[in-house]
Amino acid sequence: AFPEHPQINVCSFAAADSQGACWARRQAQGFYDGEHFLLQIDSHMRAVKHWDELMLQTWRDCGDAHAVLSVYPNGFQLPNQLQTATLPVMAADRFDQNGILKLKGIGRYRLPEDQPDCPIPSAFIAGGFLFGPGSIISDVPYDPELYFDGEEIALSARLWTHGYNLYCPNRLLLFHLYKTSQDNALDVATHWGDHPDWNQRNRCSLKRVHTLLGSLHTAPPSVRACIANTDDLDPYGLGTLRSLSMYQQWSGVNFARAEISEEAKNAQFKAIPDSS
Repeated sequence: AFPEHPQINVCSFAAADSQGACWARRQAQGFYDGEHFLLQIDSHMRAVKHWDELMLQTWRDCGDAHAVLSVYPNGFQLPNQLQTATLPVMAADRFDQNGILKLKGIGRYRLPEDQPDCPIPSAFIAGGFLFGPGSIISDVPYDPELYFDGEEIALSARLWTHGYNLYCPNRLLLFHLYKTSQDNALDVATHWGDHPDWNQRNRCSLKRVHTLLGSLHTAPPSVRACIANTDDLDPYGLGTLRSLSMYQQWSGVNFARAEISEEAKNAQFKAIPDSS
């Protein structure tokens, strides 16, 4: 039921053939045709009026040709009741039972009185709202072998080590329809609900994330024992402009020791460091 429009391209797959969210994002990147910018979002979202002009202006306000805007957007309630009281930033939350860093959004700034003058330096990205140079697709392509957990922290480290700098927008642009405890779970279709082998796929994905972040030796035995090919990480690996050690120092997170600094938990990051 998509409208006919010269700027809309559709690539259809049978739902049964899907391999998960990261695989789907990689398929979407196949549409890239040299455009200056990339905007990656989830479905079920809303946007402010003139969102496209404001997105570009926010990116320009970074004063950084390698800037990437990303954050967990505020929510909305159907049909268009937007949450506009606070401005979110990205922070580290905790390491889960599989040793994967989970992220969180913090509504630090009250609007409009506390709105920052420019985008806020960050260390983490959200898969459901990412805007930056189109070169991301060739420099840091999505790993289609990742499943779900670990997607965001893996991409955060990859972008940063490839020389991209992460920022949270200093204005509200997009809003996401979040599932609440009142929603009927039976009405929500998920990939893992449709694919009984999802857990094996997920464990293999987690092994790739731990290998990427240098924490495989401290990962749970069930992840380490998974028979997964990690020899093909090169196209989906870390960059060479900045090291993983530098990223851990910048972000305040140590992956092998599963440690998180108070600054990382509060999304308090200093000025963007250089690559020296």
